[in-house]
Amino acid sequence: MAQNENQITAQDKLNALNARTMTLYTAEKTTMTAFRGVMQAATRKGELSPALKELMAVAIAVAKGCEDCILFHVSEALKHGATRQQLVESLAVSIEMAGGPGTVYAAKALSLFDALQNGEQG
Repeated sequence: MAQNENQITAQDKLNALNARTMTLYTAEKTTMTAFRGVMQAATRKGELSPALKELMAVAIAVAKGCEDCILFHVSEALKHGATRQQLVESLAVSIEMAGGPGTVYAAKALSLFDALQNGEQG
């Protein structure tokens, strides 16, 4: 039986996103391996922390309106120790750059952060 959209948790959505990505990886290993390398290189520790880099990715995803990108990078930001307040400040920049549509996706990003952090529905 299919779950109601309101019963699907943020973690369920993340798991489904990861499964879809793995299907693509299996179908096109060369490109996806190269892309993973780019992701790892871009988020490596340097002058900017991996958490800050993931928050930048969330901000860009919000401005671009990519819900799955928001989910993935919110999850990665959490893994790297980003705080809710850091996310909120990053979202303010997204709103500045994306205007009204940015507010819609910024709200989604904050909701997903809270859900993933607390293990709640999102």
